[in-house]
Amino acid sequence: MLFKELLNTVDYEDVWKILDSEYCHEEGAYEIYKHVIEELKSLLAKPSEQPTTLVVAKIKNILEPNGVIFDVFGVFEDDKERYSLSMEPWEEWNGFNVLDKSIQIYGAPAVVAHAIYELTFYGYSAEGAAKRVAKEKQILKRRLDEIERGETELIPYEEVRADLGIADNRTPEEKEQQKKQMEKAHAENQEVYKMLLGWV
Repeated sequence: MLFKELLNTVDYEDVWKILDSEYCHEEGAYEIYKHVIEELKSLLAKPSEQPTTLVVAKIKNILEPNGVIFDVFGVFEDDKERYSLSMEPWEEWNGFNVLDKSIQIYGAPAVVAHAIYELTFYGYSAEGAAKRVAKEKQILKRRLDEIERGETELIPYEEVRADLGIADNRTPEEKEQQKKQMEKAHAENQEVYKMLLGWV
């Protein structure tokens, strides 16, 4: 089922309940997300350059092993990678096939809610998001060009943390314990991906 078709099967109130319970919002979010869905319904479903399947997966948050997050990503046929979709045009979102298993396991309102949250990362209108994505891509290209020309210096992550006053003060034992927790969460997440996709 295409994402645009899925949008037409859900009641906004059901979608909003999930958005409201899973994510933090500013005042007025109810109307903003309602408008997003209305705009999506008014747009065509444009096929992406490479046929894309939209997947929603409930996984452990590896940074907070007792917490969960919903991973929204795309997969391509015969490709075992997971791809971010946040920079894709809204018309292409409409044209994504939605993984049946995501709908079966989490329900259509949840799939729509989490997809909408991801889709609006760069803005709450198709035009606004497209402009922001174009700007972000220009910045990324400029940064990459600077690196390739040797005009910028890469700074180690630990040095940046220290400069910002967020140095890692964990003991070696705490670091090892957290590493084990993250590895456990990662392994459990791989099982979720395998269950949904049949591969990891």
